[in-house]
Amino acid sequence: MVLFDMDGLLLDIERVCMQCCIELGREYGLPDMTDVFVRIIGLRGAESRTILETALRGSVDHDTFVKRWDALIDARLRTGVPLKAGAVELLQHLDREGLRTAVATSTRTETTRKHLKAAGLFGFFDVVIGGDQVSNGKPDPEIYHKAADAIGVRAKDCIIFEDSDPGVLAAVQSGARVVQIPDIKQPSPETLALGHIIAPNLVAGARLVGLT
Repeated sequence: MVLFDMDGLLLDIERVCMQCCIELGREYGLPDMTDVFVRIIGLRGAESRTILETALRGSVDHDTFVKRWDALIDARLRTGVPLKAGAVELLQHLDREGLRTAVATSTRTETTRKHLKAAGLFGFFDVVIGGDQVSNGKPDPEIYHKAADAIGVRAKDCIIFEDSDPGVLAAVQSGARVVQIPDIKQPSPETLALGHIIAPNLVAGARLVGLT
């Protein structure tokens, strides 16, 4: 069975999110927020909040910034949700092969469903697990165990596709076979040392683990 992260892997949303973060930061007189955004990629909850709150320097309340940030992202995505190369091709192939699939993402479930539907991918997945459905976000493996349980298998019997370092660590710790497709942020030396598969795109990654 095959489990997927979403943002930066199936959907090319991270660049939209980053640009909105930078633009909003400028409104509040903050320096370039690129590094801040890169540091919170793949994180959820307290760790992400701490990083962002520190970067905001008291110029604006964290929740106010995030609410405006989400609204700006939603406005940009109304014209369409961009797909990553090979996403449709791979999901169509897995569907033909009868393999069960799930999305396990740090993004909230409601937002995840909305974005997958807008991109035309929602119907490919048996299960969608958002970050609000688990107690511990990535790099904890909880979300991947939950997604695997939901489709009736163990995580160690799955192949997981990820793009971020926290996501890869979660996937590796779940016991699954892991393929990383780096997006904005390249793998750190610590992540490279995990010994998982790294590929330039989804189709190449699927080929390396024998899915195609």
